[in-house]
Amino acid sequence: MSDEKRIRKLYGEKMWHLCRDLFPTILEEPGLLISILDSHFHPSRFLYADIKAHNLEEDFKDYIYSFFDVEKKRRVKTYDSVEELFNQSGYDFYECHNQSELQSFRKYYQPNEELCSFRHGNRLDRCYVFFAVKKDVYNIKRENFLEPKREDEYGTSVISIQFSKGKKNTLSIKNRYNHTVNNPDATFHNNLENIAKGLTSAFEREYNLKITQNTDTMFELDEFGYVYANDGKWYKYNHEINNIYYCPDNIIIDNYKVKKYENEKYLIIDYYILDLVNKKMDIYDNNIGDELNRLTQDIKRIDIKKIGDNKQILLNLLDGYIEIIIDNFNQIVSYKDNVSKYVTASFLKHAYKIKHLELLETERIYEYFMENQKSLKELILPKVKDIGDFCFIYSNLDKVYAPYLKHIGYLSLDLVNLTELEMIEDDMPYSSGREK
Repeated sequence: MSDEKRIRKLYGEKMWHLCRDLFPTILEEPGLLISILDSHFHPSRFLYADIKAHNLEEDFKDYIYSFFDVEKKRRVKTYDSVEELFNQSGYDFYECHNQSELQSFRKYYQPNEELCSFRHGNRLDRCYVFFAVKKDVYNIKRENFLEPKREDEYGTSVISIQFSKGKKNTLSIKNRYNHTVNNPDATFHNNLENIAKGLTSAFEREYNLKITQNTDTMFELDEFGYVYANDGKWYKYNHEINNIYYCPDNIIIDNYKVKKYENEKYLIIDYYILDLVNKKMDIYDNNIGDELNRLTQDIKRIDIKKIGDNKQILLNLLDGYIEIIIDNFNQIVSYKDNVSKYVTASFLKHAYKIKHLELLETERIYEYFMENQKSLKELILPKVKDIGDFCFIYSNLDKVYAPYLKHIGYLSLDLVNLTELEMIEDDMPYSSGREK
């Protein structure tokens, strides 16, 4: 099959036109361009849109040509040690040999910004873990950075440098902000040369590592929802939770290892795995608590059908049903059930793309439910009487239907524009923390 046909099939029509414009020389050698693309990108029709949206055409061009040119850019080599190079960059450098040493760095992190490495005791079994701490770290205050940026002075004042164990060692440089900023596990673009020239070869020499990282060019996709896996390819992902990446195309990347699930047997939905054969819905990472598992252990039948660009998934249960609509990224955009009597903060916690939520039998919503779901537009709660504190606080709702609601907790629901919403009767009583 020609380059043109394969690029059209795997990456889309628009990507072919871009490649034709950017790489006429490479296209002179049949099969070369598609070979380069396949070696460095998981086939995705989203790649073109992301390159265009972020004006990466020239960076993409340089990146592809770096694999075509005879003389490639090489990593800087140095005789300085890792510790000396960090010292020259203003850091004290530490290696973690045990869990106690790893935990000693927790003191540098604010609540809710601690690394996942502190919470999961098996990190040292899977990774080599190092820390670099700025020599003036106590003068760099969190409160002085009200608008965090990943590479700002605070974010990079304490970094954890981690390499996966195995024949190839995938690098992750973790930020002090952790999940407050976008992709905190790719600080400095996961490129040691952005900290100090020669640091890559110094680590490889001193610790006998074979580091896989994207250092050939400045083409970086980690800021735009991609992860660089240990097979040397960029993958589009929907979620990163506990250093596990959940991708479209039934792929999960754990510790940078790629796991592909058979399309005939499974469907990855957000961070859930729908088992089409055994009729159950599981969570890959047991460290994520999610009540949806409780509801989906007794599925009698699964019906899936296309609705435009979306898919409707109907889970027929013993005592009701769950209807889930997913987009072309396999992210939940609509959820409806008639089985949930109550919901808590763990329910659909990381399903950030939900626009429509319909809980037909739910009577009580506990604290912190959907506190971070900014995409939510429509909320249908025909039997809900009580909503706890801090629910839906960032939602930009256009429609709320809750005719029996008697109590709304502190900061739950933004009712400033109450008259513009499809809401309940005017004499609705409020909790003491709210004013009508």
